[in-house]
Amino acid sequence: MLDGLRHRVYVLWRGERYGREVERELHFHVELERLAASHDHSATDAELAARRAVGNTTYYREEVRRMTPLAWLDVLRQDVAYAWRGLRRSPGFTGAVMITLGLGMGVNAAVYSFLDTLFERPPQGVVRPSEVRRLYIDVAEFQTPGARFAVPGFSYPSVRAIVAAESAQVELAAFSEPDSVAVIDGATRIPIRASHVSASYFSLLGVKPERGRFFSGDEARIEAPTQVAVLSDAFWRRAFGARDAVVGRKVDIEGRPFTVIGVAAPGFSGIDLDAVDVWLTANTNAYGLAFTGEPWYESFNNDFEMLARIPPGVSEARLMATATQAHLSVHLRGLMYDSTQRVEAGSIVRAAGPENTAREVSISTRLAGVTLIVLLIAIANVANLLLVRATRRRREIALRRALGVTGGRLYAQLLTESVLLGMLGGAVALLVAFWSATALRRLLLPHVQWSTPAIDARTVWLIAGLSLAVGIVAGLAPAFQASQPNVVDSLKAGSHEGAYRRSMLRSTLLALQTALSIVLLVGAGLFVRSLGNVRAIDLGYDVDQTMFAEPHFVTSPPAADVYARLDAAADRLRESPGVEAVALAQNAPMRGYSGTGISLPDRDSVPMFDGMRGAWNLTVSPGYFRATGVPLIAGRDLNASDRLGPGGSVVVSRTMASLYWPGESAIGKCLIVGKHGDPCSTVVGIVADVHRGRVIEKPGLLFYLPAAPTDTFSLPRTLIVRVDEHKAGVVSARIARELARQFPTMMPATVMTLRQSLDSQLRPWRLGAELFTALGVLALVVAALGVYSVVAYSVSQRTREMGIRIALGAQRSDVVSLVVGEGTRVLLVGVAAGVAISLAAGRLVASLLYGISPRDLPVFIGSTLTLLIIGIVASAFPSLRAARVDPVAALRTD
Repeated sequence: MLDGLRHRVYVLWRGERYGREVERELHFHVELERLAASHDHSATDAELAARRAVGNTTYYREEVRRMTPLAWLDVLRQDVAYAWRGLRRSPGFTGAVMITLGLGMGVNAAVYSFLDTLFERPPQGVVRPSEVRRLYIDVAEFQTPGARFAVPGFSYPSVRAIVAAESAQVELAAFSEPDSVAVIDGATRIPIRASHVSASYFSLLGVKPERGRFFSGDEARIEAPTQVAVLSDAFWRRAFGARDAVVGRKVDIEGRPFTVIGVAAPGFSGIDLDAVDVWLTANTNAYGLAFTGEPWYESFNNDFEMLARIPPGVSEARLMATATQAHLSVHLRGLMYDSTQRVEAGSIVRAAGPENTAREVSISTRLAGVTLIVLLIAIANVANLLLVRATRRRREIALRRALGVTGGRLYAQLLTESVLLGMLGGAVALLVAFWSATALRRLLLPHVQWSTPAIDARTVWLIAGLSLAVGIVAGLAPAFQASQPNVVDSLKAGSHEGAYRRSMLRSTLLALQTALSIVLLVGAGLFVRSLGNVRAIDLGYDVDQTMFAEPHFVTSPPAADVYARLDAAADRLRESPGVEAVALAQNAPMRGYSGTGISLPDRDSVPMFDGMRGAWNLTVSPGYFRATGVPLIAGRDLNASDRLGPGGSVVVSRTMASLYWPGESAIGKCLIVGKHGDPCSTVVGIVADVHRGRVIEKPGLLFYLPAAPTDTFSLPRTLIVRVDEHKAGVVSARIARELARQFPTMMPATVMTLRQSLDSQLRPWRLGAELFTALGVLALVVAALGVYSVVAYSVSQRTREMGIRIALGAQRSDVVSLVVGEGTRVLLVGVAAGVAISLAAGRLVASLLYGISPRDLPVFIGSTLTLLIIGIVASAFPSLRAARVDPVAALRTD
């Protein structure tokens, strides 16, 4: 058996050599017979006698070839050549099929590539990634009772406690998400992505240095930070030309000198989608902490993520229980705490972990189903086109059957043609996939610096497999129908071979396209209306006229100095054209508030609200409410004479006033910022509720404090400017120039409108609307082409019938009504099925919608009418051609 297998492989691999060997062997037998006959015959007679004795060598050659795999290769080659000649004769048909299949397969391959990179593919360069677990903190969602979500962020005190509790059992490491910083090489500023990691980071992942070494324990000590750096291989090659001399070189990273000690192995650029260019030790993570008044390693900011390598046989549950106790030991204090928090482990691939999936990721998973629908529509359309083509060729096929071609041989030949079309569509799909995958990355995750190509070998293999499968599926029914014709009737048809025949299969495929198109149009309509509802939410601010600027520093100046310089910049900006109001605030609107405990002098405790016994506050300068467009409901704004502390003033939100002083005015009331016994602050104003951080959230408790130069922690460090919408660009440039004048050594400031800052929150709904609409339009176009092609074929085959009808007195309008009516009946069946499918599938997208039911009646009506109108128009063009048939010319064909 092995000899036979080896022989078959040899024949396939060395077909020409095998043919020469067969030829030599036949020649050898002829020569033996010729030598035997040469004793009694002349040379010519001996040659003839030898050939008679051996027999028909051509027949032997064919028989030997038939018994090898070369036979079916010959058949395949013949079928492919025949199919290619036929497709070349019909360039319009071939092009339509290639584009239809290319679009359907291309968008599917693009979505696969995106989801494969996002959910399945482990980080390149990590040794045994299945053993590496990313740690999360499972916390309660205060605004939704009973709801919980997982976050990957840990504070350094928590990291320190967990490492101390677990280090004897498993290897642990901490790292930060990559930040955008810059390497200054001479006069050149090179933007990079830098991540701060613990000394165990590389050893835990199993990554080796390509040049130099990685961080040592001494270099990562908190007490004595050492400014050393490790470069990624890609950044080393891109920025330093892959020179070995980079090790030991000093580079300037945001104004601080770092010594390069190593280069990571090729391919490794971190464990997330964001490509890391430079790794720094965790103890150098000290940006902008002058405002907090505490060392960074005592801060409870969740700056770090954690990894653990858990080898087989070690109990993950026991390790997580120990980590939870260590985490709670340092976090059960402060204003907002959650004693139910627990540490849990998830996949090293972040999107596959327990973290609350981003809406962009949820949309991308739904998008996979939507693109599959587009592919099904494309397959149905191509199958219909192949049915039409096979029907028009039935006399040719019947003639070939009459000449002895078997049904199976004919079936294989027609299927070869559809597979060849699938492969040609695959070539188009490669281009579509590359463009679509790149566009998806930019749309869904624009902030990610991708370290992998948009499509790779896995995607190419997927397209190849899809091309083969789609070619077979699309060609099965047409090939089966065409390979079993009524030979006698088809040959008798003569010039009537094109006589029209109704086909239930063609109508079913057309109805299927219509139904699936309705599903996509309904999805697009739901997302478009949902986006409109989100944009219509009143956030409490004037989002289009509110602009803010935040200076950024490598090493933060004293808070009082920053406040004084911002105040000077505000005075100069007030005189600028297009500026209507200027104020300062601790943070920009919806970009951070401080949580504080509060109490009332006449009560033992204040009511709980959203899981906290306290409220959020923001320190602002006079004019803040005018600058942001927040309406003042009662009382007055803060002014320059108001102060923070004993006898100070506060402004409260409407919800806070109604909760703490129901049924009475809050103006003049005493609010204690802190605990009982602390000095009173007087409520001097009530303002409308605003959203604190999310576009979709309930009103919260919020109060505003006046700025005090002595309070370095909460001093305003953000410039708020109300601008004329028509002069926003000019004012933005003026703000950037003024801040650069006040802070010559700062990093480039962030200047944007509030609307722009909310873009990341609005992006999921906008993406849903854009992507579903694009695919819905694509499906609509493909379905319209399907309607047109089927109706146009029907008209071309019914020319004689239409001529007879007109000759017998039918009006042209009757012919148009007949053709359009038949197409509309099929459309109505598809629309009914599509509506039913959409109603059943609505729950799959309900969580991604806002302010709209997945069974929204206007959306269903609009989608149905749109498809019907497009379908009727697509039917109308061929019907008008049918109405112009000359009855004399049509009858002459008889």
